[in-house]
Amino acid sequence: MNIRPAVETEALLLSALAMQAKAHWGYSAEALEGWRAELAVSPQGIRTRPTFVAMVGIEVAGFYSLSPLGRSWELDNLWVLPRFMHLGVGRALLSHALETAARGGAAEVTVDADPNAEPFYLECGAIRRGVVPAPLPGQPQRARPQLAFDARTT
Repeated sequence: MNIRPAVETEALLLSALAMQAKAHWGYSAEALEGWRAELAVSPQGIRTRPTFVAMVGIEVAGFYSLSPLGRSWELDNLWVLPRFMHLGVGRALLSHALETAARGGAAEVTVDADPNAEPFYLECGAIRRGVVPAPLPGQPQRARPQLAFDARTT
């Protein structure tokens, strides 16, 4: 596996990858469609934010992007294609993201996570700071965990 900077021409590919990864968790087509704009990656986003892809052979297996916000950066995206989950791609991308943020002066990296991703982030050293209500039809108690990593310990 190789991690390299994303290029602007990969915006549509990365948008589709994020949708495939989100769909892996069994969300309804309606819910996924509602998230399409939020999950979209733009060429401008790739140009203006640290965005990196994980390559397995010649295939983009996952990616992440960060929003630099002073000493507290936000992990906007971290997505892995379902067939590459549980193979270390996500951990490698997260480690790279934390190192990138630390080099950029971040003291912490925050994550507004999908509930299904929380166990992954906690296993990787995140601390839960709170939750944000995020109900869905049939899941009125659903909430997104708000997590943080200490970027200085990477």
